Amino acid sequence: MPTPPRSSLYPTRSAAGAALGQLLAGQGYVSCLLLGVTPEGVEIAANASRAMGASFDVIVASFIRLGSNLAPIGAMAESSPAEMDPDFLPAMNLVEKLQSAIEESRARVRQDLVLYRTLRPIKRFEGRQIIIVDGLVIYPWKVLAAARAVTELGAKRMAIATPVASQPAADRIRARGFEFVCLNVLPDDAGHPSPYGDAMSDSPERLKSIMIAHQAA
Repeated sequence: MPTPPRSSLYPTRSAAGAALGQLLAGQGYVSCLLLGVTPEGVEIAANASRAMGASFDVIVASFIRLGSNLAPIGAMAESSPAEMDPDFLPAMNLVEKLQSAIEESRARVRQDLVLYRTLRPIKRFEGRQIIIVDGLVIYPWKVLAAARAVTELGAKRMAIATPVASQPAADRIRARGFEFVCLNVLPDDAGHPSPYGDAMSDSPERLKSIMIAHQAA
């Protein structure tokens, strides 16, 4: 008999966001600004902020990859320097390819700043705690890149939150000294085949996240 498909961890992204917001509120996070990491974290953050009565905006980030089928080796966020995997040591023959990958990631960030925020600045922090929210943290580089960008923008208090993360990513984030809030920590980098029941292809999810981001303006 064929193996039945594994059920999703959450029926929808909006339900996951609401559950994450309730967890954050229950842990005493108040006077917060939630920043959804583009694109996967935008809908999650929007619904989490609604559930906890917090403000919401987006932060633009992009993975750095040496190939579309390879694990990311770093990430860019906003106008900050790249956040790289410290264990990645490129051979000499990869240096040029790595530089090209970094430039491609920077170009995607510049493009997405127009698409998601029409080049407007992130909402003012005004002493609030910043919570960086992503939809799925199997690799930690995007949320760490976002944390670097937010720090450079003047944030004093910061946490990282997600409905789903891998244990290695959670360990990396905590090792950097960040508060980390997660509903489901998975044991390895394999992740979950279907964390959300309303799975969409990349393009529709991206378009939906852009629409949600514009509502936050």
